[in-house]
Amino acid sequence: MDPIITPIVMILAKYALDKGVELVKEVGPTALEKAKEMFGMVLERVGRRKSETAAEFPQDPGAYQKPLEKALDAEVAADAEFAARLKGLLAQYDEAAQAHAAAMGTVYEAKLKGSGAIAQGAGAVAAGAGGVAVGGSVRGSTVITGDGNVVGDHSRSDVRSGKKS
Repeated sequence: MDPIITPIVMILAKYALDKGVELVKEVGPTALEKAKEMFGMVLERVGRRKSETAAEFPQDPGAYQKPLEKALDAEVAADAEFAARLKGLLAQYDEAAQAHAAAMGTVYEAKLKGSGAIAQGAGAVAAGAGGVAVGGSVRGSTVITGDGNVVGDHSRSDVRSGKKS
């Protein structure tokens, strides 16, 4: 999946909840305009091939987030010009949101207790203990997490020494 897809759909989901009433408080009016522009552009484009997804996403963004991501990824892969326009809008959104946060004197503070992770601010990503944060496609890949995993011929191994028994 193109790395711009999930951030864009997350922005669109926040916008869809109340047409930006809460989002504007977080990112400011300039970024909200970019979100609104992306919202219209994405739903119009996706609606050409996936009309149900485009029609239902604004009413239930949580349920239609993954279908919208999949449909948008197909559109981005098929049209480089469309992808470039979206990337440009996302960059403008991020820039405006950061400028708004700076102007508002936004300060982040967090305390982590136990295992986990904290991500704060525009574009932040966190993966908790044993988690994997992916910034691009892992399609066709195997991701292994945890302790004591053995990859190979599945014969019995001593994980600490790597010796087969």
